[in-house]
Amino acid sequence: MRLTNTLWSFGLVVALGAALGCQPEGAQQEVVAQEPSQPVVSPIDDRQYRALELDNGLQVLLVSDAKTQKAAAALDVYVGSGDNPKGRGGLAHFLEHMLFLGTEKYPDPAEYEQYITEHGGNRNAYTSFDHTNYFFDVNAEHFTEALDRFAQFFVSPKMDAEYVDREMNAVQAEYQMGLKSDGRRGLDVLQALMHPEHPYSQFSVGSLESLADRPDQPIRADLLAFYERYYVAGNMRLVVLGAESLDALEAMVKASFSEVPAGDVVHDPVNVPMFPETLLPSLVSIEPTAANRSLEIIFPIGDYTEQYLSDPARYLGHLLGHEGPTSLLAQLKREGLAESLSAGASFRWRGGALFYIDIKLTEAGIEQSDRIVQMTHSALAHLRAEGVQSWVFDELKQLSDLNFRFQEKGEPIRYVSRLASSMHDFPVRDWLRGGTYLEQFDAELTQGLLDSMSPEKALVTLAYPGIKTDKRSPNYQTPYALVSGDEFAKPLPEDDAALATIDLPAPNAFIASNVDVVSFDEKPAKLPVMSIDQGVAVWFQHDDEFEVPKGALNVNFRSALVGQSVEVDMALELYTALVSDQANDFAYAAQIAGLQSSVYRHSRGISMRVNGYNDKQVALLQRLLAVMQAMEFSEERFNNLRAERIRQIENKSAQRPASQIMGALREALNHSSWSDDQQVAALRNLTFGGVKSQAAAFWDSVNVEALLYGNYVDEDVVAVREALSSLVSDGSVELPALAVTNLDQDQRQQLTQELEHDDAVISWYIQGSDRSVQQQALFDLTGQALKSGFFQQLRTEQQLGYIASAFSWPQSRVPGLVMIIQSPSHSSLDVRDAIGTFLEAVPGDIDEAAFNRHRQALVAEINEPFKNLWERAEFLWQSLGEGDHSFSSKQDLADAVSQISYSDWLAFFKTQVLETHRSLLVVAPGKFDKHPAEPIEYKQPAEAKLANKRFAIEL
Repeated sequence: MRLTNTLWSFGLVVALGAALGCQPEGAQQEVVAQEPSQPVVSPIDDRQYRALELDNGLQVLLVSDAKTQKAAAALDVYVGSGDNPKGRGGLAHFLEHMLFLGTEKYPDPAEYEQYITEHGGNRNAYTSFDHTNYFFDVNAEHFTEALDRFAQFFVSPKMDAEYVDREMNAVQAEYQMGLKSDGRRGLDVLQALMHPEHPYSQFSVGSLESLADRPDQPIRADLLAFYERYYVAGNMRLVVLGAESLDALEAMVKASFSEVPAGDVVHDPVNVPMFPETLLPSLVSIEPTAANRSLEIIFPIGDYTEQYLSDPARYLGHLLGHEGPTSLLAQLKREGLAESLSAGASFRWRGGALFYIDIKLTEAGIEQSDRIVQMTHSALAHLRAEGVQSWVFDELKQLSDLNFRFQEKGEPIRYVSRLASSMHDFPVRDWLRGGTYLEQFDAELTQGLLDSMSPEKALVTLAYPGIKTDKRSPNYQTPYALVSGDEFAKPLPEDDAALATIDLPAPNAFIASNVDVVSFDEKPAKLPVMSIDQGVAVWFQHDDEFEVPKGALNVNFRSALVGQSVEVDMALELYTALVSDQANDFAYAAQIAGLQSSVYRHSRGISMRVNGYNDKQVALLQRLLAVMQAMEFSEERFNNLRAERIRQIENKSAQRPASQIMGALREALNHSSWSDDQQVAALRNLTFGGVKSQAAAFWDSVNVEALLYGNYVDEDVVAVREALSSLVSDGSVELPALAVTNLDQDQRQQLTQELEHDDAVISWYIQGSDRSVQQQALFDLTGQALKSGFFQQLRTEQQLGYIASAFSWPQSRVPGLVMIIQSPSHSSLDVRDAIGTFLEAVPGDIDEAAFNRHRQALVAEINEPFKNLWERAEFLWQSLGEGDHSFSSKQDLADAVSQISYSDWLAFFKTQVLETHRSLLVVAPGKFDKHPAEPIEYKQPAEAKLANKRFAIEL
């Protein structure tokens, strides 16, 4: 379970708008027509839909997908932490936790989690300010039973008093885990500034203090009252997706959900302003825990939910957040003041929303924050003066048309969760496209939004380490200060040179003008076929399954120089950052036109990806390659990007401890992974000329391999090969083997990390003896078998910590098992011992019938068909990266899992889990004195690399 607040990360998360232009060939095809009471469906969507309302008032969307292997369901309740009773911060979130812990029909608190896991599924929920969203998936043949268990959450939850007391500790652990999270700390400041009568001003997560029993007010009674008031059918929306027919799905829903209590909730608009009128304009100074530097300009705006087909906030977010050469961001970069900018509306409530302009600053940007605010007001003034442009809206509308028309399938669990939430906001006709689709240009409405965002109505937040503060927020003790913002609540002087550079973006040249799907008389090859010419190896497969005008064009430049020294790797990392930065002037336009690109360093070289509508892909590839070869970079941008990368590395100390411990484990195992200190030292020593020289040396030593999978023809292969041929090195390139630490089988080992956090963490890693598919199958099956019981026993029953997880964790196909717990209440020694006790009981807890269910679930997961072009492309690309040129790894693994017997697994578990010494225990002691002490202990990940042998991996 998780709490989502759509909030700041110093800054807040924004809903970034997208934009495009020019009418593509074939784009006139209409979406699938439906009855007025049924949703509009994309023409390439082969699923069937039915909207209905049960007698109790529950609105339901049925989705029949005969091809799906995973069924899924989600139920969204239109209630969240904004509805918490006064003084009961976190109640909505706590109730979300409690519904998972047993119902009258299925009273065992572990039963739901166990059933879903044993049948190949996942389950979760989240609480936001106005929604609580529950969702799960499961192998399709077990959907009926899973759906009935899920339905009982909303019919007759137990709310057992014993588990009320226990689960409060999980909420407390989640609260404590976020004490160093700048997102939650920033929200706490924002809530402290809100009008006290605004519902969003309340504490969201909850704690032992806010959820404690009080005289004549036990927390369980408050939970039941909250549940009875808001958890009624008329306040819910349900989506179910399964392989059954619509009629069969309808029968399932009626059988399980008709007993949900009838009723409705009248949600009155929030008439109280979010901020007191006397607060604006203001400047809020916030000290972060991480080395972040950010400036946000926040405007309270109206609620445009009902005007979703015009969406003026999206129009404005697109223009203010644009990154082209005439954008606000481009000018800030030219002046050396900012690294990134995003803009859009978020944090919506019934009656309003907030519009954010979130700017990541350079060091110089801190000193000139007043100028940045004024320049932003000047950009807004320019938009007001220019007036609302219909051609801009037309580009946005055109891309929304394209995106909906060619909308591909994704994970069923994500799909149903999103739809269940959006059903509250949109009429039935637009349940599938509401919030993303544009239709009606409304200049007056959009101009009204622009006019409302005047300088005197802005709340500005400035955050950087060491900023002066004089107050602390109530729940997270975040240091902050508040002063008037009158001084910079104005645009720049009219004669400022920057004003001449900021303008509307040019029409987007990357919008696909040809969206025809290529067809062949003969059946295309079932797998990619490789051809080598001009020194370039190209793997090509035309897609004839998903039939969208899109493709994945991936290129790998491998060199023997990479992965051998931290200095070379950091130089190439900065080089790829410089390439991306310089290319952004045109690559951003391609991105918002549905053509994504990325350039990045990896363990063996540099990769480039150009994915999306294939019409303009080769043109984008050519422009990216030109930037890579010309290396006409700015030294000022080099300095800023180097400082930003150093800051990112140093900010790892602000990550949750479990993430830091997993990073340490990864570093101890992978020999092409460098410590934070090594990376920072190398970056500090790099010069602008040194980076360019190292990049030139890299290009003198590469081999080139590409994959084209999608809506391509032979001529595309020729064009790509021609574009890449000039980059091929003279002579052959011999790549060194990858290296993964091969742990000693005779001695248990420990890596102890001192973190700046009170929580204790244990990450217990057990390594396989070899890289065979049989070993991988055994470790994968063990991860599947342990997952549910580990969480239920150590998190739910023993309340060791909010994070408790067991999973298979292969590294370059070296099999492994990880068991990790982060605990605010128990020492790392206690946690290690609890894990050991749990493992000892596993052979007795998992009988042969349960084992068979886990094996079947894992085989089904491995064999799950690809749902879209990108999933298949990613599998093909990863296979090539791992040297699997037969593309048989999935089937080989599924066959190996199928052949494991219960007795085989028990023997493996005894020798390679319970009795093995081939393990590395990664420990963060936290505030506790007691911690494990294995026979061999290291203080740094590099020590573990040096003390052990290596797996040498030739690809």
